[in-house]
Amino acid sequence: MPIYTNLDELMRERELTIATLAKEVGISPVNLSIIKTGKARAIRFDTLDALCRALCCSPGDIIKYKERKNVIPFFLDYSGTTDLLLKGGAENVKRFFDTIILLQEKLRSEVRITMVTGSAFETAKSKHKMLNELAGNYGLTNLFDGVVAEYCGFIIKKGEAQRLLGLDPRILSKRSEIEELAKKYCGRISADVTSMYNVTFESITRAALSSFAEEAEKIVGSPEIEAIIYYDDYGKECDIKPRLHAKSEAVYMLVKKLKERYSIPFVIVGGDSQDEDLKMYTQNKKRFEKMGLKTIFIAPSNIGEIQKQDKDIITGKWENLDGIVDAIQKLQSRINLRDDGGFEYE
Repeated sequence: MPIYTNLDELMRERELTIATLAKEVGISPVNLSIIKTGKARAIRFDTLDALCRALCCSPGDIIKYKERKNVIPFFLDYSGTTDLLLKGGAENVKRFFDTIILLQEKLRSEVRITMVTGSAFETAKSKHKMLNELAGNYGLTNLFDGVVAEYCGFIIKKGEAQRLLGLDPRILSKRSEIEELAKKYCGRISADVTSMYNVTFESITRAALSSFAEEAEKIVGSPEIEAIIYYDDYGKECDIKPRLHAKSEAVYMLVKKLKERYSIPFVIVGGDSQDEDLKMYTQNKKRFEKMGLKTIFIAPSNIGEIQKQDKDIITGKWENLDGIVDAIQKLQSRINLRDDGGFEYE
């Protein structure tokens, strides 16, 4: 509903708890919580009057109206999809973007793709920039919403890193030693660091980069921390980060944030048939159901018995990018827009 309450912000500004405000207004904390979270179907004028008096504000400060557009979060892994999109021919690229455009038009929604990658910071940023440029050629300037590290450390939006998790204390405590090691190898810690440290090098051999990674792991001295190297055309880097991957947690955190601002009909997760991509779907399905959201997993190849048990897993006919396009087309054929703006999924 486009009408919502602004109590959360007003209470935060005035440093008021639910219990304190409820006592001043003369209603129970439970009823105030229902109003605050937007679950109330109506609000009495005398309650609104009491809230205005307690908060020293007007009704318009409490009751807000904002048209909430439909946004479909779409999470894709890099390896099997976007690398091929960047390297694919013009016809391949056109098929992908045309499919996204048709999905948006049919469902009267805006698709927002977040790439989920294990690539180092500079590599991920470079790829995201190129994907945005490609999408811009098709008028999809907002399509690629961001890139998130698979271990959930940061998200890149508009070329800048935004923190999702705080710095890992086991790495943070060794910062000065890591900096000294980086200098020894003529490298530097990136200014954009979150749950890991990203060390970049202007010029270094692959062997030297491997040696740096080994020494960095010894400095941190925790079996739960690893140093991953990247040596390709995009850059020469090392990420010092927790071993535990959390692609699924990143997806969950970002959907929660999007749901605060937009109406979300369902969530799409796309990837190859590997476990780490499938977990973005399986570990979040029940979580999203509790939020009133359906989650759909699309894959470019057959992923075996699990698909027979779950109709929300859709696979394409071919490998990789062609398979993703085919899966999106199958998804589109299963979903219909109702007159009331809702969706029906076959």
